[in-house]
Amino acid sequence: MKEALLGGRRIRLDPAKLLGTGGEADVFDIGGGLALKLYKGPDHPDYRGLASQQSGARERLDGCAAKLGDFPPSLPPRVVAPLSLATDRGGHVVGYSMRLVPDADPLNRWAEPGFRRSVPPALVAPLFLDLYATVARLHEAGVVIGDFNDLNVLVSAGLAHLIDADSFQYGPYPCTTYTERFVDPLCCSRGGLRPVRPHGEASDWYAFETLLFQSLLLVHPYGGVLPGAGRPAERILNRVTVLDPRVRYPRPAIPWGALPDDLLQRFHATFALDARGPFPRGLLESLRWTRCRSCGAVHARERCPNCAGPAPAAVREVLTVHGRIRAERLLLTRGEVVAVGPEGWLVYENGEFRREDGQVAFRGPLRPGARYFLSKRGALTAQRGEAFAHSGGRSWWERDGALWREGPLGDERVGEVLAGQTRFWAGPEFGFGFYRAGGLTVAFVFDAARRGLNDGVALDLRGRLLDADCVFGDGRAWLFLELEQGGRLSRRCVLILRDGRVAASLDSPPWLESLHGACAAGPYLFVPTDGGVVRVEESLSRWTKYPETEPFVDSGSRLAAASGGLLAAGRREIVKLCLKQEVAP
Repeated sequence: MKEALLGGRRIRLDPAKLLGTGGEADVFDIGGGLALKLYKGPDHPDYRGLASQQSGARERLDGCAAKLGDFPPSLPPRVVAPLSLATDRGGHVVGYSMRLVPDADPLNRWAEPGFRRSVPPALVAPLFLDLYATVARLHEAGVVIGDFNDLNVLVSAGLAHLIDADSFQYGPYPCTTYTERFVDPLCCSRGGLRPVRPHGEASDWYAFETLLFQSLLLVHPYGGVLPGAGRPAERILNRVTVLDPRVRYPRPAIPWGALPDDLLQRFHATFALDARGPFPRGLLESLRWTRCRSCGAVHARERCPNCAGPAPAAVREVLTVHGRIRAERLLLTRGEVVAVGPEGWLVYENGEFRREDGQVAFRGPLRPGARYFLSKRGALTAQRGEAFAHSGGRSWWERDGALWREGPLGDERVGEVLAGQTRFWAGPEFGFGFYRAGGLTVAFVFDAARRGLNDGVALDLRGRLLDADCVFGDGRAWLFLELEQGGRLSRRCVLILRDGRVAASLDSPPWLESLHGACAAGPYLFVPTDGGVVRVEESLSRWTKYPETEPFVDSGSRLAAASGGLLAAGRREIVKLCLKQEVAP
């Protein structure tokens, strides 16, 4: 267990109290409403074999005492500022304490379609007006945020709190970190998204506007797909935005036509024409969302953009496309589809969660971050941060540092895990999970019927883990990871066998547009993309596209293997897709 001295008092840093880990530091809950940020040293496991990052860690530790000692006083209240310096036994500064932001979500969650099902767009403007005031007051104090991104803004009770204040730019101390998706391209050379000029107030407002854009529309300003284009960075350097008619707009995103023209013009000026400066506050203050009484669409315009255009095509219950698939619409609802599986589905509407037969499973609000599981008797829910899984008619959960499951005679202890830090999933035959402690990752598999954990799974998890999901097929688990390291995001798929062996791993596969929504059937993985369903083989490097399914599936869909085909669930409809015989699950 690590230790640090805070105000002369020894603080033992319990791995079970780890709140999060980033590229430069680990953050621990130390009680009393406080957290401690502990910088990673050059010997940290995340830096093993990485000479440049080891050197950066030494420089950071050498310079943090002076920078933290000169931290500007009296900053805005939403800034989570350093309170006391933490040292090692030799008196060297290794971190600092700060107040703990309770029940917080990083702002990147506000750009996730699944999370936003329970967060209406009307809450975005008040949140960003709060953030606007903080940014403006920081600039008045001569402080630049610099590495302004959606992971160092925490949202709690509708207010935006800025963390990672030690990276702020002030006095003689520049901000040396950056995040590709939010760095101002005007600070970079034409050769890549690496700053060659210092951050400034203008680059802060660029990042603010980027955060606002993706929180309003659920897509990055340079998101979407430009056919034939290279890395996303090239799109940013060439100012080809998601609003460009050549770009395929993501279907799970909110249509850009839902925003008023003056706001869209501002976004175009910033992201296509390189306009800079403080964001016009009035555009946020005047933003008003409404639901169309005719079609139910939510928009912020004077007239509904859906009803102002061509009339929508009539709903067809059965449609055959090119003889390759047969699509049958099973459900069309004004509510929200929150879960789908071989057993059926769960729909939320008017405060009730109903199964496919119309029976009410339970009542209550649709909560952000909640997960829903289908059972034979109805449905189950797990709230944000709750370690819970359900499969094959039984439940698993973490309690007091152990993994438990529902047994025929009562609760059964499966094995020891790290309390409060364990993520796990369960399938019909076996389950998979992992936790991180002191920079090390412990990954394990467990049998659905027997006790004990096999913690010998070789899983490499360097950098900041942003999200994870896992689905199960016959004797195999498909793990999906989203990681951030050095300012870059990456997605990874790992195939894990029932005995714990890692059979294959692939970074940034082109078919992994979202971590959630895939399903497994037999030896295959079926993944929803904006171009339709993709079937992935065990090698992960071979896959088959089914573009005929594109009208019914996008990257925000959730798939489930059912008898004779796949169920594809969107927000308000479920379609059964019957693929041709040789690929049917």
